[in-house]
Amino acid sequence: MIESSRIRRRGSRSRSPAALLAFAAAAARGRSGAAGAALAGARAQGWSRRAAEEVALMLVLHAGYPAALEAMGTLARIWPGRARRTRAGSVADWRRRGERLCRRVYAASYPRLVANVTALHPDLAVMMIEQGYGRVLSRPGLPAATRELVAVTVLAATGWERQLVSHLLGAVRLGASRAATRAAMERGAARGMRAAAARAWRVAFP
Repeated sequence: MIESSRIRRRGSRSRSPAALLAFAAAAARGRSGAAGAALAGARAQGWSRRAAEEVALMLVLHAGYPAALEAMGTLARIWPGRARRTRAGSVADWRRRGERLCRRVYAASYPRLVANVTALHPDLAVMMIEQGYGRVLSRPGLPAATRELVAVTVLAATGWERQLVSHLLGAVRLGASRAATRAAMERGAARGMRAAAARAWRVAFP
């Protein structure tokens, strides 16, 4: 039983996230038909409904609550099931997990990131670590590298060039290949957003 569980976990890490990324991109753009088709593809590829739920929840951070709500609505229609409440822990837990993950994503740039966001607004820095990285991005259900690829896709789809640079680098730091990271970016960068995505890539990987 233990061995088969390990095999399943390895398989989930090696499975292509292409359909999940297509779901994220379509949901971020508000294209429910394309999002539904992508969900059907993810299900056919063997992804769990939980993985799709996690992608939809991530949209809160990178595309806003409206996108997350619409994505969950599409999921409910295309892939019926019952989502379950996750025990998220305490605020101290979120802070600890958030700091750990954010350090992995930003590496040596982490102190500067926190200082810069604190200078913008100290509450925003707390929200970023505790809510963003601690409560949302540190959840089980998707590997950290896959979450970074989702972030890359959504940021490319929505045109947030500076944030895209950070998450292109973060995806590679968390174990995604440059090829997979570029593919995630290109999947998100629709017409009108491609120039911004290309600039972000050149900044991240000169």
